[in-house]
Amino acid sequence: MNKCMIRKYGVIFLLSTILAYFVLLGLFGEEGFFHASSVRRELEVLKQRQEVLLLQVDSLEQQKEHMTSQDALKDAAFRFGYHEEGEQVYYFADGSDTEPVLSDGFSLPDAELRSFPGFAKHWIGLMALAISSLITVLWGIITQRRK
Repeated sequence: MNKCMIRKYGVIFLLSTILAYFVLLGLFGEEGFFHASSVRRELEVLKQRQEVLLLQVDSLEQQKEHMTSQDALKDAAFRFGYHEEGEQVYYFADGSDTEPVLSDGFSLPDAELRSFPGFAKHWIGLMALAISSLITVLWGIITQRRK
């Protein structure tokens, strides 16, 4: 092989390494296409969960408003047999002002919420070197067969 051919292979290797690195970085990098699409998907799932939770909170607030009225309390007590007509029913607050813990009813496995973090730059660099080495070897084989 002459120096011109070696230089040509070096240029092909360098250019294919740079091109492969930036393409892989744009696709699989920490801020690449696949990472961004998985984050968007995770955001949509979280927005849906938030909407469900907001509806549940509204529903519970309406139930709370309805249940704290005297008529609703008397109806509930009468329904469960705690008093008969004409008896006075007393209700004692438990003193806790904490909000109830809600179960969302819209649970997905945590694995579905994990977004693709992307590959680190050194792994992308190694993949680009492997790809460019393959391209350079194939280029050499093709040019040798032509001659």
